[in-house]
Amino acid sequence: MIIEICSRKKAIELAEQTHVRTSIISIVSKEEDHVVFPENPNILCVLHLKFNDLTDEYDEEGIPYDRPLPQPEDFSGLKGFITDLTCNLLIVHCWEGKSRSAAVAMAVCRFRNQAEELRSDEELSPNPLVYALACRELGI
Repeated sequence: MIIEICSRKKAIELAEQTHVRTSIISIVSKEEDHVVFPENPNILCVLHLKFNDLTDEYDEEGIPYDRPLPQPEDFSGLKGFITDLTCNLLIVHCWEGKSRSAAVAMAVCRFRNQAEELRSDEELSPNPLVYALACRELGI
């Protein structure tokens, strides 16, 4: 299975154009609405997750972000979704396709214990808190 780590914009384009069996993990911030993907018979299923791209409650100057940190319950459903995958392509996206999506994709690879092919057009910077919480949800 190929795992494409990408931005929201690219995920929508890929979902519209895919010709292979595809599943999607769609990650948005707590304040955002879920992404609506174009109709395509090759899209098997979509898991919608909502959590912010934070690792701490405060910025470098000690000022609170006033947005909630990711919590374990934000990853509910991830294990069942990943366990049942039968697709050729898994699209994992967040806003920019660098941090939250990279962390979740890395946890998915570790859970499946397979040599998945990770692809991205961006330089990745996985969010360590998101990775830890995804691994926790997956039991690893």
